Amino acid sequence: MNIQLHKLILTNFKGIKKLAIEFGSVTNIHGENGTGKSTIFDAFAWLLFGKDSHEAKDFNIKTLDQTGNATPMLEHSVEGILSADGIATTLKRVYQEKWTRRRGAEQSELTGHETLFYWNGVPLQAGEYKTKIDGLINEGLFKLLTSTLYFNSMKWQDRRQVLILIAGKITNTEILGKMNNLQVKEITAILNSGKDLSELSKEIAVRKKKLSDDLKTVPSRIDEVTKGLPEPVDFEAIKADISQKQSDLLDVENTINDQVSAYKEKGEAIQAVQNQIFELRETLNSLRFEAKTKTQKVLNEQTLKINDLRQKQSLLTRQLKDEQHALDVLAQSKTALDAEISELRAEWNLVSTAELIFSENEFICPTCKRALDPESITEKSAQLIQAFTENNSKRLADITSRGRRLSVLLCETTADIETTKAEIHKLSGSLETLDKQLKEFESIPANTESKSSHTSGKFESTISPAEPDFDSTPLAVEIRQQIAKLELQILETPKLNLESLKQQKSQLHSEIYNLQVTLGHLDVITRGKTRINELLALEKSLASQISNLEKQEFAMDAYTRSRMDLVEARVNGKFSLVKFRMFNTLINGGIEEACDCMVQGVPYTDVNSAGKIQAGIDIINTLSKHYGITAPIWIDNRESTNEIPHTESQLINLIVSKDKSLIIK
Repeated sequence: MNIQLHKLILTNFKGIKKLAIEFGSVTNIHGENGTGKSTIFDAFAWLLFGKDSHEAKDFNIKTLDQTGNATPMLEHSVEGILSADGIATTLKRVYQEKWTRRRGAEQSELTGHETLFYWNGVPLQAGEYKTKIDGLINEGLFKLLTSTLYFNSMKWQDRRQVLILIAGKITNTEILGKMNNLQVKEITAILNSGKDLSELSKEIAVRKKKLSDDLKTVPSRIDEVTKGLPEPVDFEAIKADISQKQSDLLDVENTINDQVSAYKEKGEAIQAVQNQIFELRETLNSLRFEAKTKTQKVLNEQTLKINDLRQKQSLLTRQLKDEQHALDVLAQSKTALDAEISELRAEWNLVSTAELIFSENEFICPTCKRALDPESITEKSAQLIQAFTENNSKRLADITSRGRRLSVLLCETTADIETTKAEIHKLSGSLETLDKQLKEFESIPANTESKSSHTSGKFESTISPAEPDFDSTPLAVEIRQQIAKLELQILETPKLNLESLKQQKSQLHSEIYNLQVTLGHLDVITRGKTRINELLALEKSLASQISNLEKQEFAMDAYTRSRMDLVEARVNGKFSLVKFRMFNTLINGGIEEACDCMVQGVPYTDVNSAGKIQAGIDIINTLSKHYGITAPIWIDNRESTNEIPHTESQLINLIVSKDKSLIIK
């Protein structure tokens, strides 16, 4: 498919108010920087894909005034005529503002933007327009075929993928033909396993690292076991020494048993003597207890009598105190009665001698305030006198009644006082008698001591006798002498002394234990050597496993290298000017995938602008041939190179010149 651009019409696009350009097989666009050369390429890209030539979606399309503000109510559009294999198509994309006048408002206001699409003059929706563009040419492929710089701006992985597709399928037979027999055998087994080489490579790397890490620990583990081994000694000599000392230990134990058996008979005789001593001491203690009990009985009887007298004394004291208190209360009552009777006498005298005296207001009418007539006065006077006389009589009768009651109470109180005094006298006599009896019983002998206590009103007396002098009696002296003779008999009996033999036994036990500990080192050394051999075998096994994995890695590296050599040769055979390095050799001999573009042996990044343009056209020619599509090639800074490789594609050269405005040729 041959795609050509025939015409572009820019309206209010990025500062270009109106521009129509006719394109031929080669079109040169001249102008100073800033005159709009790149804007034309942006317009073409925006017409197709809604992006500028640098793939930016959000770039400013509107025309700006001198202050940088967008001119309102302008329609921005790009229209183009393209042909594909001679069939012409007109495309148009319009970007415009949406102005809305709200109800009641005088002016319209900007409420948004919209993009309109046309295909041969027919309006389309955005999705429909994109579908037709994709049917014409894929966006990614379009960029590869129209920009000399785009391919080398891609990620190296994406560039590499494109080149591998160009190289076509390479069979395993071709790849294995470039490898030696051992590598072919190894890689064939891997390929037959069905595993993906890249995944297997990662798996091997992980396993290798694990094995290598384990392998690195083996020497230190062997060293650790070696350091833990005890120093070797003559274990046979130690066994003989243990046997000899065990024999010596048996001899010492037999000697101890013999001496213990011989002493056992003497021990029975000593036990009989000790039994006699025990019986004599029991007899002495029993006699001493009997003597002490007799003395204690007498003292207990005396103590009981004293306690009884003290309880009676306490009771009489409380009764005497109560009677004295009662006497005080009666005396106070008598005094109060005497005072009350005296007051009644004075009141009786006052009432009996009282006279009636009329006031001036007694004989005045309370209604009219006039003096009463003589008859009324006489009548009222008689009434008042009668009332006065009756009142005094009642009062005197009441006073007399009260006086009689008080006189009776006074007589009773006086009698109670006399009775209480008599009781107090009686109790005082009884208390004196008890005091005399206590003094008699409390005359305790000099060899005893008295203790008294008062708890809750009770008095107790305890008489503790001194220890009776029983030990000075002839019987006690005789018994003690018998005990002393028997104890002397025991002391004169030879004692069993096993201390030296016990020390020998303990020493032999200690020596045998130490020798057995040293002998135990033999097992430690044996187990240690076994462990070292196990670690050495593990070290050999790990090294072997790593070696096998490395063989697989070498085979896969050789396979990859062979495939890359074939890919690289096939890829580079499709280009005239550029070559590609498809892998890099590492320091350790391994390889890593790459995709470095070389221009006549110089890395693409190091060549000048002319070289990059020439390399870009060479790449586009190959890609166009592979995909069977040619499209307009936009060459920016075309002035930087004099010659470019021949190409079947349409060329649009953007040339920096001194022209103040765009010149299209």
